[in-house]
Amino acid sequence: MKKMVQKQNLHVNSLKNRIRQNSRMWIAPLLGYLGTFACAESAKLGRPLELTNSYLSVLLFAGFTMMAAKALEVKASKADWICGGIGALFVSVCLGFGRRLDLYGNVDFVSPWMWLVILCMAVFLVPLIVWGFSGLDWLGRKLAEGPAGADDKAAESGSVSATEQNSRKFFWLTAVLLFLCWTPIWLAAWPGFFGYDATDELTQVTQQAYLTRHPLLHVLLLGGIVSGVYELTGNWNTGIAVYEVFQMAVMAGVFSWLLGFLKKTGAPKIVRVFSFVYLAFFPVISVFVLCTSKDTLYCAGMLAVLILLVWLVTEPEVFRKKRLYPAVLTVSLFAMAVFRNNGFYVFLVMIPVMLWMAGKIQWKKMLLILVCAFLLIQGNNSLLRALLSPQDTGTMETLTVPIQQLTRAYIFSPELYSEEEKEILYEILPQEVLERYNPKLSDMVKIDFQTETFEKDPGKYISLWADIGLRAPFTYVNAWLMTSYGFWYPDTVIDVYNGQRYYTESSYFTGETEEPGVRQSKFVLLERVIKKFSWGILQQRIPVLSMLFSPGFLCWIYVLGGLYLLARGQLKLFAAFGPVYLNWLTVLLGPTYLVRYVLIFWFALPLYVWMVVMKKKV
Repeated sequence: MKKMVQKQNLHVNSLKNRIRQNSRMWIAPLLGYLGTFACAESAKLGRPLELTNSYLSVLLFAGFTMMAAKALEVKASKADWICGGIGALFVSVCLGFGRRLDLYGNVDFVSPWMWLVILCMAVFLVPLIVWGFSGLDWLGRKLAEGPAGADDKAAESGSVSATEQNSRKFFWLTAVLLFLCWTPIWLAAWPGFFGYDATDELTQVTQQAYLTRHPLLHVLLLGGIVSGVYELTGNWNTGIAVYEVFQMAVMAGVFSWLLGFLKKTGAPKIVRVFSFVYLAFFPVISVFVLCTSKDTLYCAGMLAVLILLVWLVTEPEVFRKKRLYPAVLTVSLFAMAVFRNNGFYVFLVMIPVMLWMAGKIQWKKMLLILVCAFLLIQGNNSLLRALLSPQDTGTMETLTVPIQQLTRAYIFSPELYSEEEKEILYEILPQEVLERYNPKLSDMVKIDFQTETFEKDPGKYISLWADIGLRAPFTYVNAWLMTSYGFWYPDTVIDVYNGQRYYTESSYFTGETEEPGVRQSKFVLLERVIKKFSWGILQQRIPVLSMLFSPGFLCWIYVLGGLYLLARGQLKLFAAFGPVYLNWLTVLLGPTYLVRYVLIFWFALPLYVWMVVMKKKV
């Protein structure tokens, strides 16, 4: 009887396997065609028949079919399919919306054809993303099988003091090497990349006329160092150079600490070497380390927070063993919250998350850390406001998106406004200001927003904004998407400042030394390359590698990696990177899309990739 049952089971299993194999024979080509169709339709938006009437469509179909067949062989859990489906839908919507925004500056939300293309792309991508999840599992197993790191071996032998001594040597040696690797870029841009809001911040200090538009601590730090050294030397370039040394030292220390963390968590030598080379030489890292923008120190604080939160997750007893770490986390949270205005909102949202991450044993200590950080942040803000009496520009910054929405509706659909409503609009946005509308950059209009008028009767203008929005909701959505799509659409060329000053093909990076500094390059040829990288499309001309320079593509990496962690039940490890995701959400409501707003994507990448791959160690 047992033999008969076993034979029947074998027969049933064999039948199931044959059905599964036969189903893959037609499902894989179907998925391949859906992917080809979606890509071809997207390409047609730019040039008709670019892919549909081309041999490239055959190659694309063949490649997609083979990929789908391989992906369908993967045995996946329900969580994999759910998270894979969410990721596929996110990527497909980004592609569908982004392509249209990039070409036409508008998404037709009532177009059934657009939604069909998005659906086809999503269906095709689901098994591929799930296949990618299994690939990360395989990579994690392979790396986990590798030899233990030097620190692990020393710890096993009981040589704790020797390990700590080696860690200190590693930290200082790595920091010095990073500093030296960035030095040629510094000399090529001598005295440094003094750009974006740097001149404005320095002027506030020299004229003693402060604004809340920029974090006051950074204004005093930058302006104080530069102007203070100028008073001693009579040379603005020397002041800028001294500030550059300070910032390079800070960044070298934080990055060296990051590399030390990778070593302590067992990262193989090849991973550590690759991470060092990336931090030392990748252009986005090296130029922003030398940029006086507040974003660099803001992201340094956030990266330090990430390292400590990951450490808390991977070693729950870290705060009991290491007395210094609670103080470092407090200072890091303070830096994250005070060097960019949106950093404070990230901090507030992370408070309950961090208490949950600390668990039952350490929540009291975490609460004390958060309270101390909050008091430091509020004390800093209150003290500087009392001492400097800055002019408040908070309303203008907060209303960036509504200002752009009202302006777009006025420019493209003036018939939406009655004469009375136009007069109300002109009270806060004069007609000549509205005509400067730039779909990708709200600064052109926002800078002349009549804040005082608005604050006298905010309800009147909020009512106007709501009424126009009800008449043209898609206009409002498009106005918002046009200032944010570069953060989630990989193919975007960042050209929001094109036509202004020295920006030509692109406005990827400032690449300049603005007044009162004077560029005195020591390596002219390297400076020319930097300018091509900053104002041209040099990096976009390199297939595949161009994506490493794309904020939108890195957004996909963080989203899909986060979904992978959720699918594997690593909720706390996912939460440890909460500041990265929250920062991304806040900049979606900003005035435009620039690399510097999501610089943390690049700074935290070695840490993020390593922890996603090695999630089984948590």
